[in-house]
Amino acid sequence: MTKDLLLQNKAFGFVRVAPRPVKPRNSGLTICADRGLGLHRISDLLETSGDYIDFIKLGKGSYRLQSEAFLKKKFAAYKRADTRIFIAGDTSEAAFMQGVSDQFYRKVKQLGVDGVEVSSAHVSMSLQDKCELIRMASAEQLKVVAEVGQKGNESWTTAGKYIVSQINAYRKAGAWKVLIQGEGVSEDVELIKGGFIINLVAEFGLNDFIFQAKNSAAQEWFVANLGNAINLDVYDDQVIDLELMRRGVRKRGVFGLVGSLGRESTTT
Repeated sequence: MTKDLLLQNKAFGFVRVAPRPVKPRNSGLTICADRGLGLHRISDLLETSGDYIDFIKLGKGSYRLQSEAFLKKKFAAYKRADTRIFIAGDTSEAAFMQGVSDQFYRKVKQLGVDGVEVSSAHVSMSLQDKCELIRMASAEQLKVVAEVGQKGNESWTTAGKYIVSQINAYRKAGAWKVLIQGEGVSEDVELIKGGFIINLVAEFGLNDFIFQAKNSAAQEWFVANLGNAINLDVYDDQVIDLELMRRGVRKRGVFGLVGSLGRESTTT
């Protein structure tokens, strides 16, 4: 199949849009949250948006409430659409507290999942413990997304030196990407912390990160300021809107229409 960087094989192919690499992509990744979706909704999602979803992220521990047989059906549907899968950290944090992380990662690999998130959103976990989990998951040949940040606490973004040392430790332990928690950066804040984001990118590079962007203002800011090669974590009903932004069709794209992207803070 011809690589359709300009979507010329889609409807209205004569209308030019910004080019994007086709799947499997190494940058400009769209990570789509599956918070317990059923098979019919997955079918609709993949039919309408499958070309634009690089990873499905099983979030909120929803997979703990569903049968293994059902999960296998979901995973098969995603794989048929060349969409990779990783599992968010909620239930894995419970596994850590219960001392069964090794069993958890083996089961994840057995189910054909591509990667896992190592997080400490709901439990207290030392940096040493998180790095050990990264190594443990990596030993099972899983891609590891290591999370930085705290839910419900904006002040974590002020600890710049610690955040840098944390990211360096994750990378040394074998993390594939670092996920920057949206809360305190682009969610539940009056001003998007643009300076904080840009300083991280300057320190490590754009493609080392996945940024949570669960509202349109954040998505607009990331694409406008860091380009369409940014890796973003969004909800399933936001995939099309995000791809339109990446292609320059919506907001401040090729038309230069629509006014403000929202206020931005350049302070760290």
